[in-house]
Amino acid sequence: MNTLSLREEEYLLLQHILKDPIIPYSKLAEKIKKSSPTVKKRMDTLLEQNIISSFHAEYHPESVGLESHIYLLKINSIDKYLIVEKILDYHPYLVVRQRCYGGITGVFLKVHIPIGSLNNFNIFLNYLVDSDLVEEIVHSSTIGQGIKTRIDLTYWNRSNSKWFFKWDLWKKNIDVVDYVPKFDYYQKISREKPKNVLNQLKYLDFQILKELVNDPTQKYANISKQLNVPQYTLSRRKKFLSKNVIRNYLVEFDRSFFGLEDELVFKAICSQRAMSKIIYLLRELILPFESDFRETDKGFLWKILLPPKDKLELFNILWSLFPDLQIMMLDPHTTVTKEFNPDNYSFIEQSWKDSEEFMVLQVLEKARGELLLA
Repeated sequence: MNTLSLREEEYLLLQHILKDPIIPYSKLAEKIKKSSPTVKKRMDTLLEQNIISSFHAEYHPESVGLESHIYLLKINSIDKYLIVEKILDYHPYLVVRQRCYGGITGVFLKVHIPIGSLNNFNIFLNYLVDSDLVEEIVHSSTIGQGIKTRIDLTYWNRSNSKWFFKWDLWKKNIDVVDYVPKFDYYQKISREKPKNVLNQLKYLDFQILKELVNDPTQKYANISKQLNVPQYTLSRRKKFLSKNVIRNYLVEFDRSFFGLEDELVFKAICSQRAMSKIIYLLRELILPFESDFRETDKGFLWKILLPPKDKLELFNILWSLFPDLQIMMLDPHTTVTKEFNPDNYSFIEQSWKDSEEFMVLQVLEKARGELLLA
């Protein structure tokens, strides 16, 4: 239960930070009509209470020559899961893994692998199947940039920590895309891809990107000193990365404080036309919860944080459109997120390391060294 309370200034700060995580303190001070020292003091309080825990950047894998794939690994025992998670953590291209329950019980896995290296990664996963650790592999290849929504505290009551969002407009507009003239436009939105700028990146860009992914709020002076590069060069390259590589700046917050206990994945196999209805709703209507909607090769995957009471509301809306809808609940306490790793790139060969030796054999050898595999 949430036992903390927010001052008015803290609440206003959170509203702006959750929408724009890297907004400068000076602009925050203007928006809430307080001094910069007051803003810093309130921010320090939010961090000390762990209401806000960290900031990071999310990059477009396609812009740096990688491609995104999502897997659901069905595992039939907790003992096998504990082994699989340790093996997965050895993989150099792991991005996120979480325990999942529901339509598929096992592991939710996201990887960014070199373009054209899918076969090698599948060899790695199939070895886990052959070793009787994984029962089934469900693969989804994501397409384009997708649609991301941010948490909006306008629909959260800070006095009782309750959300009061109404789904009426979603229900009312569920079929509107059938006759709006923007059908083709909505159909293309989630397929938009960023330009691949890998050939324009230098070693320094990889180092800067790593720092931004880890903490984009770092001061230029600190990054400049750490990377031994002039601040004007850092500023110029950061602008390039922000324009061409960075997808979003994100803030990690205490989900339980805001009553967002349920992290769900909705998975559907459907036509482009059916999926465009959801894209329409995401683009045209309000959704005050953090979510990431991605088109896949067969339909879509939608990862979303929701209060318990809103879970059934959204499920019923989606179920009316997609009878074969699958829903999985993710366990946030088992989440492992790996940082962007420039060491996976060979600056001598000017390419990502994608050999079977690197993506399969070395990982399995590490697992055997820890007695995780025979």
